[in-house]
Amino acid sequence: MRKEILVIIISIFFFKSSFAQETLSVSHFNTLPKLSIRALEVVNDKTVWFAANRGVWGYTEDSGRTWHIDSLKVDSIYPQFRSMAVLNDSTVLLLGIASPAYLLKTINKGKTWKVVYKNTHPKAFFDSMVFYDKKNGFALGDPINGKIMLIKTTDAGETWSPLADDKIASLSEGEACFATSNTNIDVHKNMLWFITGGKRSRLFYSNNLGKSFLTYNTPIPQGETMTGLFSFDFFNEKLGIVTGGNYDKTDTSIVSLALTKDGGKTWQVIKHSKPFFGSCLRFRNATDVFITGHDGTFRYDLKKQKMEEIKDAEGESLKFMTLRFSPSGKVAWMAGGNGKIALLKGF
Repeated sequence: MRKEILVIIISIFFFKSSFAQETLSVSHFNTLPKLSIRALEVVNDKTVWFAANRGVWGYTEDSGRTWHIDSLKVDSIYPQFRSMAVLNDSTVLLLGIASPAYLLKTINKGKTWKVVYKNTHPKAFFDSMVFYDKKNGFALGDPINGKIMLIKTTDAGETWSPLADDKIASLSEGEACFATSNTNIDVHKNMLWFITGGKRSRLFYSNNLGKSFLTYNTPIPQGETMTGLFSFDFFNEKLGIVTGGNYDKTDTSIVSLALTKDGGKTWQVIKHSKPFFGSCLRFRNATDVFITGHDGTFRYDLKKQKMEEIKDAEGESLKFMTLRFSPSGKVAWMAGGNGKIALLKGF
Protein backbone atom coordinates (compact mmCIF):
# COMPACT_ATOMS: atom_id res chain seq x y z
CA MET A 1 0.00 0.00 0.00
CA ARG A 2 1.36 3.41 -0.92
CA LYS A 3 2.01 5.79 1.95
CA GLU A 4 2.49 9.56 1.59
CA ILE A 5 4.20 10.72 4.78
CA LEU A 6 5.14 14.23 5.82
CA VAL A 7 8.32 13.96 7.84
CA ILE A 8 8.92 16.73 10.36
CA ILE A 9 12.34 18.16 11.11
CA ILE A 10 12.70 17.37 14.79
CA SER A 11 15.84 19.42 15.33
CA ILE A 12 18.34 21.62 13.54
CA PHE A 13 21.73 22.06 15.18
CA PHE A 14 24.52 24.45 14.23
CA PHE A 15 28.10 23.82 15.25
CA LYS A 16 31.56 25.10 14.48
CA SER A 17 34.01 22.98 12.54
CA SER A 18 37.72 23.69 12.78
CA PHE A 19 37.98 23.00 9.05
CA ALA A 20 38.36 26.56 7.77
CA GLN A 21 36.07 27.65 10.65
CA GLU A 22 32.96 26.41 8.88
CA THR A 23 29.56 26.62 10.53
CA LEU A 24 27.89 23.32 9.79
CA SER A 25 24.26 22.45 10.45
CA VAL A 26 22.58 19.09 10.89
CA SER A 27 18.85 18.52 10.43
CA HIS A 28 17.29 15.33 11.81
CA PHE A 29 14.32 13.51 10.29
CA ASN A 30 12.22 10.55 11.41
CA THR A 31 10.76 8.33 8.70
CA LEU A 32 9.18 5.09 9.97
CA PRO A 33 9.95 3.26 13.23
CA LYS A 34 11.91 0.01 13.23
CA LEU A 35 13.52 0.79 9.88
CA SER A 36 17.17 0.00 9.23
CA ILE A 37 18.29 2.32 6.44
CA ARG A 38 21.56 1.16 4.86
CA ALA A 39 21.20 2.50 1.30
CA LEU A 40 21.30 6.18 0.27
CA GLU A 41 21.81 7.82 -3.10
CA VAL A 42 21.95 11.60 -3.51
CA VAL A 43 20.75 13.05 -6.82
CA ASN A 44 21.41 16.75 -6.16
CA ASP A 45 21.60 19.20 -3.25
CA LYS A 46 17.86 18.78 -2.52
CA THR A 47 17.07 15.23 -3.64
CA VAL A 48 18.00 11.97 -1.91
CA TRP A 49 16.61 8.42 -2.17
CA PHE A 50 16.79 5.74 0.51
CA ALA A 51 16.02 2.02 0.78
CA ALA A 52 15.53 -0.08 3.90
CA ASN A 53 14.18 -3.32 5.31
CA ARG A 54 10.49 -4.30 5.17
CA GLY A 55 10.51 -3.44 1.46
CA VAL A 56 10.52 0.29 2.26
CA TRP A 57 11.93 2.96 -0.04
CA GLY A 58 11.48 6.69 -0.30
CA TYR A 59 12.78 10.05 -1.42
CA THR A 60 12.64 13.80 -0.85
CA GLU A 61 13.08 16.48 -3.49
CA ASP A 62 12.98 19.50 -1.18
CA SER A 63 15.78 18.85 1.33
CA GLY A 64 13.52 16.85 3.63
CA ARG A 65 10.55 19.21 3.99
CA THR A 66 8.31 16.52 2.49
CA TRP A 67 8.93 12.86 1.75
CA HIS A 68 7.40 10.20 -0.45
CA ILE A 69 7.68 6.84 1.32
CA ASP A 70 6.37 3.54 0.00
CA SER A 71 6.96 -0.21 0.25
CA LEU A 72 7.27 -3.15 -2.11
CA LYS A 73 6.17 -6.76 -1.84
CA VAL A 74 7.37 -9.39 -4.32
CA ASP A 75 5.98 -12.95 -4.31
CA SER A 76 4.49 -12.26 -0.85
CA ILE A 77 7.95 -11.16 0.41
CA TYR A 78 8.97 -7.71 1.62
CA PRO A 79 12.65 -7.55 0.57
CA GLN A 80 15.33 -6.21 2.86
CA PHE A 81 17.01 -3.57 0.75
CA ARG A 82 20.61 -2.64 1.52
CA SER A 83 21.75 -1.65 -1.97
CA MET A 84 20.39 0.81 -4.49
CA ALA A 85 21.38 2.85 -7.53
CA VAL A 86 19.76 6.02 -8.92
CA LEU A 87 20.48 6.47 -12.62
CA ASN A 88 18.41 9.63 -13.18
CA ASP A 89 15.42 11.49 -11.73
CA SER A 90 13.06 8.62 -12.55
CA THR A 91 15.20 5.47 -12.83
CA VAL A 92 16.10 3.61 -9.65
CA LEU A 93 17.23 0.07 -8.84
CA LEU A 94 16.77 -1.68 -5.48
CA LEU A 95 18.55 -4.89 -4.45
CA GLY A 96 17.43 -7.19 -1.64
CA ILE A 97 19.98 -9.12 0.37
CA ALA A 98 18.74 -12.62 1.17
CA SER A 99 17.38 -15.55 -0.85
CA PRO A 100 15.25 -15.20 -2.83
CA ALA A 101 17.20 -12.07 -3.72
CA TYR A 102 15.28 -9.65 -5.93
CA LEU A 103 16.67 -6.77 -7.97
CA LEU A 104 13.92 -4.35 -8.99
CA LYS A 105 13.85 -1.39 -11.35
CA THR A 106 11.55 1.59 -11.87
CA ILE A 107 11.67 4.08 -14.72
CA ASN A 108 8.81 6.26 -13.40
CA LYS A 109 9.97 7.24 -9.90
CA GLY A 110 8.43 4.22 -8.22
CA LYS A 111 4.95 4.24 -9.72
CA THR A 112 5.66 0.76 -11.08
CA TRP A 113 8.47 -1.72 -10.49
CA LYS A 114 9.67 -4.79 -12.32
CA VAL A 115 11.99 -7.63 -11.30
CA VAL A 116 15.11 -7.53 -13.48
CA TYR A 117 17.05 -10.22 -11.59
CA LYS A 118 16.18 -12.99 -9.13
CA ASN A 119 18.47 -15.44 -7.33
CA THR A 120 16.91 -18.33 -5.45
CA HIS A 121 20.08 -20.11 -4.36
CA PRO A 122 19.65 -20.76 -0.62
CA LYS A 123 23.02 -19.11 0.11
CA ALA A 124 22.41 -16.03 -2.03
CA PHE A 125 23.16 -12.84 -0.10
CA PHE A 126 23.87 -9.53 -1.83
CA ASP A 127 25.89 -6.79 -0.17
CA SER A 128 26.40 -3.89 -2.55
CA MET A 129 25.66 -2.42 -5.97
CA VAL A 130 27.41 0.30 -7.97
CA PHE A 131 26.94 1.90 -11.40
CA TYR A 132 29.90 3.69 -12.95
CA ASP A 133 27.85 5.27 -15.73
CA LYS A 134 24.20 5.25 -16.79
CA LYS A 135 24.45 1.82 -18.45
CA ASN A 136 27.11 -0.24 -16.67
CA GLY A 137 27.09 -1.58 -13.15
CA PHE A 138 27.99 -4.41 -10.79
CA ALA A 139 26.38 -6.09 -7.80
CA LEU A 140 28.38 -7.98 -5.20
CA GLY A 141 27.27 -10.92 -3.09
CA ASP A 142 28.65 -13.28 -0.46
CA PRO A 143 30.51 -16.39 -1.60
CA ILE A 144 28.78 -19.58 -2.72
CA ASN A 145 31.02 -22.64 -2.67
CA GLY A 146 33.97 -20.39 -1.88
CA LYS A 147 33.44 -18.03 -4.83
CA ILE A 148 32.17 -14.48 -4.56
CA MET A 149 28.97 -13.57 -6.44
CA LEU A 150 29.63 -10.76 -8.89
CA ILE A 151 26.99 -9.90 -11.49
CA LYS A 152 27.07 -7.15 -14.09
CA THR A 153 24.78 -5.18 -16.37
CA THR A 154 25.53 -3.23 -19.55
CA ASP A 155 21.99 -2.04 -20.30
CA ALA A 156 21.05 0.12 -17.29
CA GLY A 157 20.02 -2.86 -15.20
CA GLU A 158 17.54 -4.46 -17.61
CA THR A 159 19.55 -7.69 -17.67
CA TRP A 160 22.28 -9.11 -15.43
CA SER A 161 24.89 -11.81 -15.95
CA PRO A 162 27.49 -13.35 -13.62
CA LEU A 163 31.21 -12.83 -14.08
CA ALA A 164 33.21 -16.01 -14.48
CA ASP A 165 34.03 -17.02 -10.91
CA ASP A 166 37.23 -18.81 -11.97
CA LYS A 167 38.75 -15.35 -12.46
CA ILE A 168 38.25 -14.46 -8.79
CA ALA A 169 40.44 -15.89 -6.03
CA SER A 170 38.71 -18.39 -3.76
CA LEU A 171 37.61 -17.00 -0.43
CA SER A 172 38.78 -18.49 2.84
CA GLU A 173 36.48 -20.10 5.37
CA GLY A 174 34.71 -17.30 7.24
CA GLU A 175 35.57 -14.64 4.63
CA ALA A 176 32.62 -12.77 3.15
CA CYS A 177 31.29 -9.21 2.71
CA PHE A 178 29.40 -6.87 5.03
CA ALA A 179 26.12 -5.32 3.84
CA THR A 180 26.30 -2.32 6.16
CA SER A 181 26.31 0.72 3.85
CA ASN A 182 26.37 -0.28 0.15
CA THR A 183 30.05 0.69 -0.03
CA ASN A 184 32.14 -2.43 -0.52
CA ILE A 185 32.50 -2.26 -4.30
CA ASP A 186 33.90 0.61 -6.39
CA VAL A 187 34.81 1.29 -10.01
CA HIS A 188 37.04 3.88 -11.71
CA LYS A 189 37.51 3.62 -15.46
CA ASN A 190 38.66 0.01 -16.00
CA MET A 191 39.52 -0.53 -12.35
CA LEU A 192 37.24 -2.55 -10.10
CA TRP A 193 37.72 -3.10 -6.38
CA PHE A 194 35.73 -4.93 -3.73
CA ILE A 195 36.45 -5.75 -0.09
CA THR A 196 35.87 -8.72 2.19
CA GLY A 197 35.81 -9.14 5.95
CA GLY A 198 35.43 -11.68 8.70
CA LYS A 199 38.06 -14.23 9.59
CA ARG A 200 39.98 -13.03 6.56
CA SER A 201 39.76 -9.52 5.11
CA ARG A 202 41.19 -8.34 1.79
CA LEU A 203 40.93 -5.82 -1.00
CA PHE A 204 40.31 -7.42 -4.40
CA TYR A 205 41.54 -5.41 -7.39
CA SER A 206 41.01 -5.76 -11.14
CA ASN A 207 42.47 -3.48 -13.82
CA ASN A 208 40.19 -4.94 -16.51
CA LEU A 209 36.70 -4.72 -14.98
CA GLY A 210 36.67 -8.19 -13.54
CA LYS A 211 38.45 -10.32 -16.11
CA SER A 212 41.20 -11.02 -13.55
CA PHE A 213 41.92 -10.02 -9.96
CA LEU A 214 44.78 -9.40 -7.55
CA THR A 215 44.34 -9.30 -3.77
CA TYR A 216 45.90 -6.91 -1.25
CA ASN A 217 46.02 -6.96 2.54
CA THR A 218 45.31 -3.85 4.62
CA PRO A 219 46.11 -2.87 8.25
CA ILE A 220 42.44 -3.27 9.29
CA PRO A 221 42.22 -6.26 11.70
CA GLN A 222 40.79 -9.61 10.72
CA GLY A 223 40.33 -13.02 12.30
CA GLU A 224 36.89 -12.79 13.93
CA THR A 225 33.40 -12.99 12.48
CA MET A 226 32.70 -9.25 12.69
CA THR A 227 36.17 -7.86 11.95
CA GLY A 228 37.75 -6.47 8.82
CA LEU A 229 36.85 -4.11 6.01
CA PHE A 230 33.31 -2.72 6.09
CA SER A 231 33.57 0.25 3.73
CA PHE A 232 35.96 1.95 1.32
CA ASP A 233 36.11 4.68 -1.28
CA PHE A 234 38.53 5.53 -4.07
CA PHE A 235 38.72 9.18 -5.11
CA ASN A 236 40.61 8.16 -8.25
CA GLU A 237 42.62 5.20 -9.53
CA LYS A 238 45.30 5.63 -6.84
CA LEU A 239 43.88 7.44 -3.81
CA GLY A 240 41.64 5.38 -1.56
CA ILE A 241 40.64 4.91 2.09
CA VAL A 242 39.27 1.87 3.95
CA THR A 243 37.45 1.65 7.26
CA GLY A 244 35.97 -0.98 9.55
CA GLY A 245 37.61 -2.58 12.55
CA ASN A 246 35.67 -4.74 14.98
CA TYR A 247 31.89 -4.27 14.93
CA ASP A 248 31.56 -5.70 18.45
CA LYS A 249 34.49 -3.93 20.09
CA THR A 250 35.99 -0.43 19.99
CA ASP A 251 39.33 0.48 21.59
CA THR A 252 42.55 2.27 20.74
CA SER A 253 44.36 -0.96 19.84
CA ILE A 254 42.09 -1.57 16.83
CA VAL A 255 43.02 0.04 13.51
CA SER A 256 39.86 1.36 11.85
CA LEU A 257 41.15 3.71 9.13
CA ALA A 258 43.90 3.42 6.50
CA LEU A 259 44.95 5.27 3.35
CA THR A 260 46.49 4.13 0.06
CA LYS A 261 48.08 6.28 -2.64
CA ASP A 262 48.94 3.45 -5.03
CA GLY A 263 45.61 1.76 -5.70
CA GLY A 264 45.73 -0.55 -2.68
CA LYS A 265 49.21 -2.04 -2.88
CA THR A 266 50.47 -0.29 0.26
CA TRP A 267 48.66 1.35 3.18
CA GLN A 268 49.24 4.00 5.82
CA VAL A 269 47.40 3.75 9.16
CA ILE A 270 45.48 6.93 10.05
CA LYS A 271 45.67 7.49 13.79
CA HIS A 272 42.96 9.20 15.80
CA SER A 273 42.55 9.97 19.48
CA LYS A 274 39.02 8.61 19.88
CA PRO A 275 38.64 4.98 18.82
CA PHE A 276 35.74 4.17 16.51
CA PHE A 277 34.26 1.49 14.29
CA GLY A 278 33.66 2.65 10.72
CA SER A 279 30.50 1.52 8.95
CA CYS A 280 30.74 3.89 5.98
CA LEU A 281 33.18 6.44 4.55
CA ARG A 282 33.03 8.80 1.59
CA PHE A 283 35.31 11.39 -0.02
CA ARG A 284 33.80 14.87 -0.20
CA ASN A 285 36.76 16.00 -2.27
CA ALA A 286 40.40 15.00 -2.66
CA THR A 287 41.34 16.07 0.88
CA ASP A 288 38.09 15.81 2.89
CA VAL A 289 36.76 12.42 4.09
CA PHE A 290 33.79 11.62 6.33
CA ILE A 291 33.36 8.39 8.31
CA THR A 292 30.29 7.29 10.25
CA GLY A 293 29.32 4.34 12.44
CA HIS A 294 27.84 3.47 15.78
CA ASP A 295 30.56 5.44 17.60
CA GLY A 296 29.86 8.70 15.81
CA THR A 297 30.70 10.68 12.67
CA PHE A 298 34.25 11.83 11.97
CA ARG A 299 35.98 14.09 9.48
CA TYR A 300 39.56 13.64 8.27
CA ASP A 301 41.64 16.25 6.44
CA LEU A 302 44.20 14.40 4.31
CA LYS A 303 46.26 17.52 3.69
CA LYS A 304 46.55 18.52 7.35
CA GLN A 305 46.37 14.91 8.57
CA LYS A 306 43.83 16.06 11.10
CA MET A 307 40.80 14.21 12.50
CA GLU A 308 37.79 15.67 14.30
CA GLU A 309 34.50 14.25 15.52
CA ILE A 310 31.37 16.04 14.36
CA LYS A 311 28.78 16.46 17.09
CA ASP A 312 25.60 18.47 17.32
CA ALA A 313 25.32 21.67 19.33
CA GLU A 314 24.29 19.69 22.41
CA GLY A 315 27.44 17.60 22.23
CA GLU A 316 25.73 14.43 21.03
CA SER A 317 27.55 12.11 18.64
CA LEU A 318 26.03 11.50 15.21
CA LYS A 319 25.65 7.71 15.01
CA PHE A 320 24.63 6.42 11.59
CA MET A 321 25.29 3.48 9.27
CA THR A 322 25.67 5.09 5.86
CA LEU A 323 26.36 8.50 4.30
CA ARG A 324 26.51 10.13 0.87
CA PHE A 325 27.47 13.53 -0.54
CA SER A 326 25.63 15.41 -3.23
CA PRO A 327 27.54 15.72 -6.53
CA SER A 328 28.40 19.33 -5.64
CA GLY A 329 29.78 18.29 -2.23
CA LYS A 330 27.69 20.99 -0.56
CA VAL A 331 25.47 18.63 1.45
CA ALA A 332 25.76 15.20 3.02
CA TRP A 333 22.99 12.78 3.98
CA MET A 334 23.31 10.11 6.67
CA ALA A 335 20.96 7.30 7.70
CA GLY A 336 20.81 4.37 10.09
CA GLY A 337 18.64 2.60 12.62
CA ASN A 338 15.15 3.47 13.81
CA GLY A 339 14.34 5.11 10.49
CA LYS A 340 16.59 8.08 11.23
CA ILE A 341 18.00 10.31 8.48
CA ALA A 342 20.12 13.46 8.85
CA LEU A 343 21.14 16.26 6.49
CA LEU A 344 24.50 17.98 6.98
CA LYS A 345 25.02 21.40 5.36
CA GLY A 346 27.29 24.42 5.50
CA PHE A 347 30.58 23.15 4.09
